[in-house]
Amino acid sequence: MRLINKQYLDKYKKEDYVWYACYGSNINYERFMYYINGDIEGKYSTINGCEDKSEPIEERKYIFECPIYFAGNSKRWGEGGFAFLDYEHEGKSYGKLYKVKMNQFKGILEQEQRCKLYDAILLVDYIEGLPVFTFTAQHKLNDLLQNPSIQYVEVIKKGLLSLYDNMDSNQIDAYLKN
Repeated sequence: MRLINKQYLDKYKKEDYVWYACYGSNINYERFMYYINGDIEGKYSTINGCEDKSEPIEERKYIFECPIYFAGNSKRWGEGGFAFLDYEHEGKSYGKLYKVKMNQFKGILEQEQRCKLYDAILLVDYIEGLPVFTFTAQHKLNDLLQNPSIQYVEVIKKGLLSLYDNMDSNQIDAYLKN
């Protein structure tokens, strides 16, 4: 897993497929599709979403080798922290991969970076010859740590339950409290 800059993404054509790795509310497919299709109210993404509205052609589980944490204050989720990867430390986070086109990944990134705290792009891995990208804060936001809202946790939980059939609701609650 390594930090890259936006220019690194330019080496890919807009129609090239990449894996977008997520670990927060985008694990929930319904929530994720707001970034693709747009959100009429503009609460969870931009009104227009991505230019390319096609659905991901594949999705699968992914385990990050670093922990997640919650920080900042998200008004869209009823006050409370939102998820970040602590990529500078070892641990385990449950995630999800979506196979999308590069122009879609860039569109998702642009929408997520409305929150100025998502200022780091990571090249996480390569799977089946395709790069795996995600984003987070450049350094752990220790001074902004905050528990997530119940609403935010429920969206993540729904996504995890649909993906990780070996986890039950209590295990997910324990995982999200760490």
